[in-house]
Amino acid sequence: MYYSILPKLKSHIIRPDTLDEWLFIAVNTMKAIIDNSCKEDISVVLKAAELNSTDQIQQFYDTIQGRYGREGFSYRNAPSYHYLSSLIARFPKTQLSESDQEKIREYYECDIFLLYEV
Repeated sequence: MYYSILPKLKSHIIRPDTLDEWLFIAVNTMKAIIDNSCKEDISVVLKAAELNSTDQIQQFYDTIQGRYGREGFSYRNAPSYHYLSSLIARFPKTQLSESDQEKIREYYECDIFLLYEV
């Protein structure tokens, strides 16, 4: 998914085309925030796989930002961070299926981050 979404993000899409793309962006960005500021807590991101809707993931993202996106987070003022955060915030409310939750776990395995490439 990383290599298919990266060119779209570099062209500054306004909204991801699919829920899968949005989930990847959300999981990857949360993981990047924690990786950049407190690597030992990175598994916290897997809690997103327990959530049932995009609005719950958006709230979880806000929690990650509040906890890890401050001191020690070197991308706090980066345009790429603000762009990815805006994509996460503007996605419509959608219920997540078990398949979507499985994709969250799958997307968690990606260790290259959009934040550093967009």
